[in-house]
Amino acid sequence: MLTDPVNINFHCPPIDPLGKDEVIGKLRFLPDHVDLSWRMKGNVFTGGKSEMITIDLPYGEIEHVELVKKWWKIRKLIFRVSNPKLLGEIPVANMGKIIMEIDDRSRQEAEKLESLIDFKRSIFLLDAQEERLKSMREN
Repeated sequence: MLTDPVNINFHCPPIDPLGKDEVIGKLRFLPDHVDLSWRMKGNVFTGGKSEMITIDLPYGEIEHVELVKKWWKIRKLIFRVSNPKLLGEIPVANMGKIIMEIDDRSRQEAEKLESLIDFKRSIFLLDAQEERLKSMREN
């Protein structure tokens, strides 16, 4: 279960009332990193869909992942990274935090997400601790 990638399709509602900065995309939780692919949704202001941009995020940069449920269904994903510059190009990102509304087709995949993130974070923390111990022994 933990070796299979988890794919979540999402959209972020616009931050202004005119619908100018609406984002759609896909989160792919792969074995060694997370791919965040996103693009601006086409509207009257932009004239059409923009190019898809992919950001590679190591599990060590993921600070917080929270699933928000409403009426017993997962509706939103709150995704926060430790370095806000990684998400700086995304207009709906605020200080390294994105609130994503999960599409219906990805709700079952999202249920696997909590255990996967906990597992990957623990591996990262264990590796970082072993690296520190190794450098202490060498000195």
